[in-house]
Amino acid sequence: MRCLVFYKGLPVCLQLFALRSQMSKAKWMDDFNHDLLSFPPLIWVVQDFVQQTDDGETSQEWLHRLMTTHTRDNDDYDISLLSIFKHVDCHTLFLPATTKHLLSDLSRAKEEDLTLDYRRERDSLIQKLRVGLVPKEKNERPITGPELAGLLQILVDAANDGSLSQIPSRWAVFSQQLEDTATEDCLAFYEAELNAQLQRYAGEPVNAELLQGLHEAVKEKAEKLLEHLLLGLKDTMVTAAEALSREIFTKYHFLHEMNEKRIKLKLTESQHRVELETEETLGSLPLAMRSSELQVLLSRVVEDAVVKLTSVVGQLIADDMLQTQIKLLQSSVRKLRDSITLKNSKALEEVMSAAASNAVEKFKQGTYNKEHQPRSQSMIERLISNGRADAVKVYVEESELAEEEASYEAYTALLMHRIEEEEKLVHKQNEELVKRVAKSKVEDLLERFRAKTDSSHLPLPRNDSDLVSRMSEEAEKCEQSYVEMLGDFSIYQTYTDHLKQLKTGMLATCQRRKQENVEAYTHEVEVPLKMAKQVIYISAGKYSTEFSVYQFMRDVCLINLNEGKPEQWPASLKHDIIKHFIQSDDELQKIIQSRQGLWSTVVGFFQWLVSLFRRA
Repeated sequence: MRCLVFYKGLPVCLQLFALRSQMSKAKWMDDFNHDLLSFPPLIWVVQDFVQQTDDGETSQEWLHRLMTTHTRDNDDYDISLLSIFKHVDCHTLFLPATTKHLLSDLSRAKEEDLTLDYRRERDSLIQKLRVGLVPKEKNERPITGPELAGLLQILVDAANDGSLSQIPSRWAVFSQQLEDTATEDCLAFYEAELNAQLQRYAGEPVNAELLQGLHEAVKEKAEKLLEHLLLGLKDTMVTAAEALSREIFTKYHFLHEMNEKRIKLKLTESQHRVELETEETLGSLPLAMRSSELQVLLSRVVEDAVVKLTSVVGQLIADDMLQTQIKLLQSSVRKLRDSITLKNSKALEEVMSAAASNAVEKFKQGTYNKEHQPRSQSMIERLISNGRADAVKVYVEESELAEEEASYEAYTALLMHRIEEEEKLVHKQNEELVKRVAKSKVEDLLERFRAKTDSSHLPLPRNDSDLVSRMSEEAEKCEQSYVEMLGDFSIYQTYTDHLKQLKTGMLATCQRRKQENVEAYTHEVEVPLKMAKQVIYISAGKYSTEFSVYQFMRDVCLINLNEGKPEQWPASLKHDIIKHFIQSDDELQKIIQSRQGLWSTVVGFFQWLVSLFRRA
């Protein structure tokens, strides 16, 4: 405040200086002592002040250095303070008191309440004033009252004669310089103060309304500072305020545009960072998981993303713009959510597929035939039932995460189908084992049947009925043995097929044994049959057809077999012996073949008919 008092009084001094500068020597040559217009020494008293200086510099030396480096030259007139005053001094006063009570009103302070430094500097100032007070002089002697009155008269006459007409123009130049300087200082203050306010935000963009509020607050301070700097200069104050307002608007407009650009950049960076963080969070989710739990987590992640974006840019932009950014973020996050949902669905499908494979493997383990021996139908059904239950249990336990999935029932149905296929495979494998055992059993039984019916057990020749009876009895034993061993597998087709093979094999053996029995009988009657053969050779030429010559051969052989031991043999046995003899003798077969032909066949047919009538 004391500095401002000095600046308020300074224009008055400068007006007097301008007056001195405008007085022409030609006009004031007659008996005018220009020393009368010399200004007294100036002491600038600065209270409540203390400052450290370099190299022990005194306050007076500091002020002189400041004034010599800050001169204002205008045309031909030097308006430096050092040129105005003969002597310029600076005296500082420390704080008079250190308590709020006394500083608010120093009239309450007593001498002992004042600080020691203040009293010492105050006394030094009083002493300096006493030493420096000198009377106004003229011609090296103090000026008298009449002389002072004459000086005042001179100034009045000069003003009346128009000698001071140029004073306003010089003052206008000085005022303009003051205006420019004050405007520049206030603009610099505005920039510095606003930057200091923005430094609290560490270079980050700020809300437009907040920036506007800071701008208006700092602008108001700058305008108040301008009022103090140009106090008492009303016209200058008006033009300076307008200029300052324009400059501040330009600065603020540029700052506002840069802030808007930083806000947009901040929005882009923040949204991109939140998207990356969200993607990283979603990527770290342990898949697979229940769809309901995943949806809860996804909703929470989306909410967190919105909260993060809002916390970063929510204070920078308006609500409508914030909602737009949130919608853009939600749209982007929704794509990430759909992607992670699809991945989870695939993971759940893999879980169900793996569970189904494990369940099928469990079924295989439960129905595996380690002994590689056929199992009965009841055992197969029990194993299949237990294996199915174990497989379903494994599937349910391992696919628990996916039980809410729409595809769960489809995978369950697929599991049941695979188990059914495995059941068929179990039956097929068991049937193969039955087939192998049945084949082996049939071979053993046939071998046993052949052994039981060979010549060592049934010597030939023997009575045909006895032979058939003995072979039938042995065949029944073999068949019963087959049924006893493989009866539990009668549901399989291979059981029936191999039973048929056994019966066919035993039947073939029986036929062979019968044939061997006939051959044995034939050997017994070899002499009668040779005699019959000789008769046939002699009389065969009488018969021209195949039928008649064959009948002749049978009759001759039968006649020879009706004598001796063969006479008591059954007729069927005799017929079999004769048949075997004729078919096995090559010479007799040549005789029969020589009678073959179309004519022989036709005549033989009629001969056969005639023989039927005769038998009838």
